[in-house]
Amino acid sequence: MKNTIITIIVLIFTTISCKAQIILVENFEEYNQELPDGAYVKDANNVLGKFVGTWKGTYDNKSYEFKTVRYTRTSSNRNLRFDKLLIRYKITDTNGAILVNTLNLPNDNKYVINGTYLVAKTNSYVLSYLGKNGECGQNGDVFISVYGTNNTKMQLFLSVNGEIYSDCTTGPAKQILPTKGGMSLTKQ
Repeated sequence: MKNTIITIIVLIFTTISCKAQIILVENFEEYNQELPDGAYVKDANNVLGKFVGTWKGTYDNKSYEFKTVRYTRTSSNRNLRFDKLLIRYKITDTNGAILVNTLNLPNDNKYVINGTYLVAKTNSYVLSYLGKNGECGQNGDVFISVYGTNNTKMQLFLSVNGEIYSDCTTGPAKQILPTKGGMSLTKQ
């Protein structure tokens, strides 16, 4: 009987101590501590919902289609979970020829634009980008923000890191995402 009571107490204590710490997505940027094992950066207030959907626009004589989804990523080493955004895209020229298409890539593909954090003060979201010529400078951070009636407009631009790696043999690649002034997109 004594062993049963001790086992129950240990199980209760373990259950309570293993409960994940919830950090709201909108507070993550200000969170200045190391995340504890089992923490969950959660979109409990649906602040990422306004970014989710299909967005279309034109820039530099090209048509762009961006599909934004919310995704929960779990890290394997410390059981951390993150609600974040992923963006897949298709770019076509004026003749309709496809220049780039990542729409059917899996979530963990390096060419899927991968969310990092919400900038609560500006109500924008930052994502990490690696283009098909990433080793030659097609890399950086994508910034998105929504505006307009019912959040039906999005502003998107790329802040280029432009890092060129040793395996680049062709020189700096031309950027395919908008850099100067960004672009406006409309929710479909």
